Amino acid sequence: MLTTDVRGNLAPRLTGRLHLITGGRDASGPAQSTLFTPARKAGRSDHAVCAIVGGAKLSAKLDLLIRLVTRVDVLALGGGVANTVLAATGTDMGASLCDYGLIDEARKLLDRAKACGCELLLPVDVVVATEAKNGVEDRVVPCAAIGPEDMVLDIGPATAARLTACVEGAHTVVWTGPLGVYEIAPFDGGTNALAWFIARRTRDAGLRSVAAGDDTIAALAAAGVEDRFSELTSRDALPAWLDAPTPRRPCVNAKALP
Repeated sequence: MLTTDVRGNLAPRLTGRLHLITGGRDASGPAQSTLFTPARKAGRSDHAVCAIVGGAKLSAKLDLLIRLVTRVDVLALGGGVANTVLAATGTDMGASLCDYGLIDEARKLLDRAKACGCELLLPVDVVVATEAKNGVEDRVVPCAAIGPEDMVLDIGPATAARLTACVEGAHTVVWTGPLGVYEIAPFDGGTNALAWFIARRTRDAGLRSVAAGDDTIAALAAAGVEDRFSELTSRDALPAWLDAPTPRRPCVNAKALP
């Protein structure tokens, strides 16, 4: 299966078989569906909620991530946010941007996601180079093969395929934070491919797509699809949506976690 952009052109760095990523499990009964009520809690397999969080620093997104794992079926990470969580799993991130001071917090996030039945997707391959600039030699490597001088600057094609499969199976997608250094080609490939795919699903399949944050909206504008998402909002507005008074069933294990 090949993924194309909104104009029908082949998306860069995004080919191959898509593997559907399923999210929540162990639903204990139906609950009233809201934007952030995942399928496992709403009791509906066709109501999956997927959140995609990228950006440079885990420190800027940690509070949001802690809340998201209790509200969504699938949480996919990219950018420097993913680098830190990958490092927490034991992956050597080479010369990549990474919040090494938050490794313990990243491990707690992984534990919290598991306890809440939230599928947490990390990159399986990445685009690396020795520096982030135009014309530099880049290559795609599995995360286990990141070298000591490598900087992770984008997600790889296998990771992009997993993300598009997640989107394809979702009813609602919330995205905040670019997946790579989108300002510099070719490190815009993953962000552009996902933006095009979400735009097409919004147009053709009725996907509810929400993009939050200035960097995210700027990345969508660079890809030419900022007007093809259902909603654009600020990242600061997301907590209010998460805490809306509409009835929902919280993660039963959340209060027992640090």
